Amino acid sequence: MSSPDPETVLYVVGCAAENVQPDGTCTVPVWVPYHQPVLPPLDLADGTLVAFAIVGVWAIGLKARLTFRAARLGVY
Repeated sequence: MSSPDPETVLYVVGCAAENVQPDGTCTVPVWVPYHQPVLPPLDLADGTLVAFAIVGVWAIGLKARLTFRAARLGVY
């Protein structure tokens, strides 16, 4: 497995369990890689488009299934 492209990896500050003080503070913060998701976050408009596209594909599939079933049973 190849290593990820350094430009696609986001680094965030983390703390190991042994470095956490009883009051919740970190004595030795470290930078750990945080891999970004495959799909970017969507705003409301893009999310709505994706949702309607999914519903549309499901509706077309349902209509095709009902049409093929009716044709197989000889209703038409």
